[in-house]
Amino acid sequence: MIDNVNQPVTYLQHMHQIPLLKYLQHVFSCEKPELKVSKIVTFLQSHPLPLEDFPRLQDTYTRTVLYRAENGFEAMAARWSKGSISSIHGHPYFNFYFVMHGCLEIDDYQRSDRGLMHISSATVPTNGESSFAGSKGTFDNNIHQVHAFEETLSIHISSDDSAKGEVFSV
Repeated sequence: MIDNVNQPVTYLQHMHQIPLLKYLQHVFSCEKPELKVSKIVTFLQSHPLPLEDFPRLQDTYTRTVLYRAENGFEAMAARWSKGSISSIHGHPYFNFYFVMHGCLEIDDYQRSDRGLMHISSATVPTNGESSFAGSKGTFDNNIHQVHAFEETLSIHISSDDSAKGEVFSV
């Protein structure tokens, strides 16, 4: 287990939330997750969110919940301080992230009969995105750990509150 992982702080409002909320309400009414991803990427590329608009804490990351839809989908911004590391964790069945500013490294894991096994690492630069569809009703999909190489802002869309994701130790 990594001892230097600090727990993030969650914020529930953002100063420029209204235009984004209106757009997200429209997008989240769409039934197909892959259509949500395409529309959100297009919107974020044409409406960049400033890194400085989101709260920052040293040695960890903050979560700013941007929107929670009635169908359970959630939009969240994560502000990562340089050098911060998340826990190894899973997500609900649908998980999408988009790096607005900065650069993250994602270490992916999978369960095995011997516990968690590291399977790959990938660097996700600005405008790099990923999505995942797993098993509905579980919070152990897309098991990974995030490392911030620099000050970073990433946008996350999940099919449920991503903070409910299962946390693992190795």
